[in-house]
Amino acid sequence: MTRLEQLSGPHCILLAAHYASESNITALRALTALRTADLELGLVLRVLLTYLPESLDPSQYCEYLHELAINPQASALEANESDVSSVAALSNSQARKRAHKLHTTLEPLPHPLYESDPDIDAFTHFIIHRSHRIDAEIGQLELILQLVVPFLQHSEYLKTWFISTVLPLLRIGYEYYPPNPTLTLDNFAELQGTRAIEYQLSNSREIKGNPPDVRNVSRDLRGIVGPWICGANLRKRRRLDSGQRRPSIGISEEADQYDWECLFHYLVQTSKVDFPFTTSAFNEWDGPSDLDLGGYDEGLELIGEDQQGKLELRYAQAALASIYLVEDNSMDTLQRAHSLLARLSNLLNLEPPPDLHIGVGFLPSYGIASPPLHGATSTILQEEHILNADNALTQPDEDRVRLLALFIFSACLLTGLQQVFSIRDVAKMYIRNDPIEQNALLQKILHLLTTTTKKDADQWRTIRSKLLWLWSWGTNRPESDRYGQGILGNIEQRCIEIEILKALIESGHYTLIIQTYLENLSGQLPLTQQEVEWVVLQSAMSHYDNASNGNRTRGGVKKASDIIAALGPHFPSPTKFERAQALLSATHAMSSYSLILQHGVPFQPVNIRVSVDPLSLLRKLLSQNRGSYTHLDEMIRIGQNLVISMPTTLLEDDSDANPLGLTALEKRKTAAERRVTGMAIEAALEEDDFETAYSYVVNRLSPSSPTPLVSPALSTASRRFSFSSYESFKEDDTDDVAWRAALNAGRYSSSPMSTSWSSATARPDMRRLEQRMELLSQALILAPPSHLEEVLSVWRECEVEMTNLLAQEAEAEEKFNDRADRRLPGAFAETVALQPRREIGRGAVEEAPMGLFDVARGAAAAFSKSAFPLRQNSTASRTVGDATPASGRQSLDSDRISMGETEEDRVRKRDMVANAVTGGLASGLGWVLGAKPVDRP
Repeated sequence: MTRLEQLSGPHCILLAAHYASESNITALRALTALRTADLELGLVLRVLLTYLPESLDPSQYCEYLHELAINPQASALEANESDVSSVAALSNSQARKRAHKLHTTLEPLPHPLYESDPDIDAFTHFIIHRSHRIDAEIGQLELILQLVVPFLQHSEYLKTWFISTVLPLLRIGYEYYPPNPTLTLDNFAELQGTRAIEYQLSNSREIKGNPPDVRNVSRDLRGIVGPWICGANLRKRRRLDSGQRRPSIGISEEADQYDWECLFHYLVQTSKVDFPFTTSAFNEWDGPSDLDLGGYDEGLELIGEDQQGKLELRYAQAALASIYLVEDNSMDTLQRAHSLLARLSNLLNLEPPPDLHIGVGFLPSYGIASPPLHGATSTILQEEHILNADNALTQPDEDRVRLLALFIFSACLLTGLQQVFSIRDVAKMYIRNDPIEQNALLQKILHLLTTTTKKDADQWRTIRSKLLWLWSWGTNRPESDRYGQGILGNIEQRCIEIEILKALIESGHYTLIIQTYLENLSGQLPLTQQEVEWVVLQSAMSHYDNASNGNRTRGGVKKASDIIAALGPHFPSPTKFERAQALLSATHAMSSYSLILQHGVPFQPVNIRVSVDPLSLLRKLLSQNRGSYTHLDEMIRIGQNLVISMPTTLLEDDSDANPLGLTALEKRKTAAERRVTGMAIEAALEEDDFETAYSYVVNRLSPSSPTPLVSPALSTASRRFSFSSYESFKEDDTDDVAWRAALNAGRYSSSPMSTSWSSATARPDMRRLEQRMELLSQALILAPPSHLEEVLSVWRECEVEMTNLLAQEAEAEEKFNDRADRRLPGAFAETVALQPRREIGRGAVEEAPMGLFDVARGAAAAFSKSAFPLRQNSTASRTVGDATPASGRQSLDSDRISMGETEEDRVRKRDMVANAVTGGLASGLGWVLGAKPVDRP
């Protein structure tokens, strides 16, 4: 003891360093107790910090440190003789030099990370610095724990430092994740902001492949991140003093507020890539108040009440924001979002949402009074704005929580409707509020539902209910700029019902359509009867237009036929459906024939609907199908059905405003019949079938036919009339089809092969000419005055041809008679030559040429035959008897009978043309034309 007292100050300093280096705590205690004047507390702590081995168990010197901190002289009385040989041989001068040198090598008490903080006392600096040196030298954090814990009550700063710096690192390296390497205490203490959060939660993020219960996210938040944030003030002071403060944080802002914000932003951003991690964090961690400080926080107030309330609101907003940033659209994600929403509802004391897979009849219907997103844009969903305090989408209140619930249920329903949407996608669509986008989504949903697995009526009822909920969100309260509150709310409800009706028609659920849209007993019908009728017809015509074949037993025409047959009878005014049935019948009949349009395109049903004149297709059909003109009755039915259906106006709203009466309808059908007959006559002539054309004109286009309502029209300058044109009849063109058909047939000239004949058969060219003149006579009766010249010009040509044929016949008969006379036995006497009769009904001697007067006479005869068919035989016979010389008739008629032609037939065909003009025409038309008749009795 005496020797210690006799040492100089420099000797004491050198001796203290020697004792410390040898871990001789007892001698050091005695020295520092006796020589307090030379060994002040700061110097002793620096000596300990520099020379005391870090590996020494803190339990051996904690009591000594406690004495230094409280009363350095307390251990002096217990000191024994100390060994001073290490410094005894040094002179005072040598001791001073070595002591000076020692001072320069001693470690400063403050650690470099904390040296700028003036509020830390020397002992606290020593403990902190000693802890860093222990970790740096031997890396044993448990020694730090033994060193610091006994002195936690020494200062609040030391307690806060231990909780925020040592405790998290201890838990990461020794308690929670012992196999994993950890940062050094120096590196960990330097971490700030998001970097610190990422490191502290990195271990739980790395095991994301494991089941959720293995990922102790809430434990890490509670026991690592939470304690670390408690040291925010310490880190703030270091940032302010070192110039490392972030510019986005105001000087007056609370430091822990900054660290909490970093945590919330981290959780929100992580939700984009690891939503299960975020949901686990919010579901199992109660926020800033839920901290595990290991019991070391006694007497330490870390968060004030006002700040606690603000942080809890930010915590709730972060939970809302994390859901909106999720891009994943799986059902598992929706279920996690729903569970997180229920958690938020409980935290905010709100009614939790119903189960995610609840029946459609129990879906939530909140009816938000004031839409929170009115006037908002999609920028509020951007990551940099999602956590703004004034964000209209993530403010934690009742309306926003309910709105999120509606988004989640909407995404769930859309997924069930085969349209996978994330909650973020639904929110974007709702904010955009684009009716085109909403309508496209609706049609896409219905298209997929109708083209995939067939669904029964109950499933379609559920689908309709879901779509209507997506439109209204279960409330009838419309918004100011929307028809409904839902994500489809910018579409009119009638438009949604129309699209659903189209889908039901496409799926063939006709009974459900009738129950829902035509005979709904539960209340008001969703659509008016006119709207339903239009949708039904439009759907049927859509299938009809897309059909590649007109056969109604398959393809699109069959579908159209089924729609009309199933739903048409349920409308009180089925006029349009009758028209549709007529169109389908005509199309089906036309499908039996081959029809190629221009450019080699085969006929399709839509060609009828787009044609201004559907009847014109029949002319092409007749021309492309040889012999089809013989099916006249079928062609007439097709034409009448096309006229009745009026296909181009079938879907027009006002096409039935003034429906045709029975009389007008019959006129249309008659007009179509006459026009189709004209086409058939034209087709027969094109195929060199004059007999059929002649028969159609005589039997089908009689003058007594009713006046048509619609008729073709063509320029009179044309020499060839076409029955495929389509214009309205004028009142003075009532028999245009009839006389044109008769004229075309009368103009027809036989092919050369058909004019050959022999003496053993009747001359076909003569008979053909007679028929042509008969047709021309009928055309003359039916033609309007403005076209008489056209008919008469053809008649003159036939008259010239007839005169030539009669002359040839007379010459042939004369030659035949001469040859017969020369061959008779005794035929040497002069025989009386009989003049060959050129025509029954004309005298043997030509008194006057046959001209316009004879034409009028023939026309009168033709008219009497057509108008009074029962009198035609007797009249013809009587006329022939009065006008024909007996001698000529006997010789000529015997020849005709022998060639297979009856006398009555011969009179009816040729003599009616050459007959004497009746009294009325003689005094009328004959006198006008200036013709001179032959005298008769």
